[in-house]
Amino acid sequence: MTVRAERHLVPVLITAVFAIAAVLLRPGIGAAQTGKGSQAAPGMQKVVTEKATFVLYVPRGWKAVEGTEGAARTVRASDTSGRSAVFFSTGAAPQGENAAALAKRANAGLGRQAGDLAIRSAFSSRDGSALVYDGVYTPPKRGKTEFRTWVSRKGDDFTLSRIEAPAGQFEAMKPMLLTVLSNIRVTKGSFAIQAAAAPVEVQLVTHRLRDGSASFLMPQGWQCQDTGKGLFAAGDPSGYSFISGNVELLTPQMRVNPPGILVSPYLAPGQAWQFITARYGLASNMRFEKVIPRADMARQMGQVYTVGPVTVEELVYTFTSREGRPTKGYTYGISFGSRLGTNWSFRHLTVTAPADRFGAWAGTFGSMMGSYRINERWAQEYVTQGARRLREMQQQTSAMVARNAQEIRQMMQAAYDERQRSMDYIDYQRTSYIRGQQDWISSMEGGAVYRSDSWGTKNTTTGEYWEGKAYDYYRFQGQNPKYNEQMQPVDSRALWERHIR
Repeated sequence: MTVRAERHLVPVLITAVFAIAAVLLRPGIGAAQTGKGSQAAPGMQKVVTEKATFVLYVPRGWKAVEGTEGAARTVRASDTSGRSAVFFSTGAAPQGENAAALAKRANAGLGRQAGDLAIRSAFSSRDGSALVYDGVYTPPKRGKTEFRTWVSRKGDDFTLSRIEAPAGQFEAMKPMLLTVLSNIRVTKGSFAIQAAAAPVEVQLVTHRLRDGSASFLMPQGWQCQDTGKGLFAAGDPSGYSFISGNVELLTPQMRVNPPGILVSPYLAPGQAWQFITARYGLASNMRFEKVIPRADMARQMGQVYTVGPVTVEELVYTFTSREGRPTKGYTYGISFGSRLGTNWSFRHLTVTAPADRFGAWAGTFGSMMGSYRINERWAQEYVTQGARRLREMQQQTSAMVARNAQEIRQMMQAAYDERQRSMDYIDYQRTSYIRGQQDWISSMEGGAVYRSDSWGTKNTTTGEYWEGKAYDYYRFQGQNPKYNEQMQPVDSRALWERHIR
């Protein structure tokens, strides 16, 4: 990047810093959800998993193990031999992935266990939000195993369920495995409780870069690699970090590929960060939970940085670190382009922590990022004009953050409530499908709910029951048994919320 462009960056970055301070203090979006499992069969025992995320009913002697896969929560219930099992996973779906992509990622995990993984049949919904498929594989020490998997995505959330048993025994075991699966419940508020872990109490100390260009707060005992010009990498060996970085890139238009220099067309911050970290081997399996465009900040920066386009995004994501740890990060990224189209740069402020500890560190990270300051005297050496405008922009940004604080809290609470309702509806669809049930609405009876199952149809208001093939789940088409009326199937969330929830 030219010296002229670099001179433009200093006031731009000072402005950007003031827009970050409150970001990590936002309430996290919990994936709280509840399931309404059917009554457990005789001989089953109730089990609450270690972190109380799941409640399930399993045959006596079975064990259930709770775990995590990135941002998702998982539970696996298995018999004493470990060969017959039920697996359930739910959480926030990676951005842009449909049911098929989610299934492909799950199958990759099975494929790493056994090289003979084979999918026998698969059926997908028209909109790609649901998928069911059968398969077979041979995991170590368990022998050849048959399985069936259901994958569903609704909004930002997904569920993945799998039942498996030794080859040749699957059909005989299926009724019992489905009973266990249909009785898995996610405890209400468990996601929010885990995400809202007790905030850590860390003593922060002020650190100034050697060239005097910037200062910031970091935990006492952290190590900091200082590269000057406001850039640094601070952290500790356990996976926590605070980074101010800048990467210079060339575009393919230059038709050169010098060693150590990345070549790429101009990219938005989310794409740039994924590209850079992958090329340098810093992160793998990066999955974005949120990509928040900041056109407002880009416009303000564009008034100062006038030598090319500016794109600003906030990124929340999970990834596997170079050391193999599941990690979560937040990045405030800025892509600076040039009118010539020959080169561009990516500037960022980033914090990372082990995935299960990020929520507890959010407040501390917010304080650390908000403390980052570029020394004005140092900045004067690069920028001799525009100081008054710079201070005005700082004040405007601080005022904007203050005005939006309440709005942000309300927005996040609304998102939390909406996600809980969404997961309740997904669970209703899943358990109804597994149990072979369909609900119908009678308008002539003032919204009475009729429920068809494997044996017949029942008016859930009066208790009347019509038994026989004509009224079972497979053949009943919604003709009201009492009146000349075609009833409405409960096939949308709006109907479910109005009549069932």
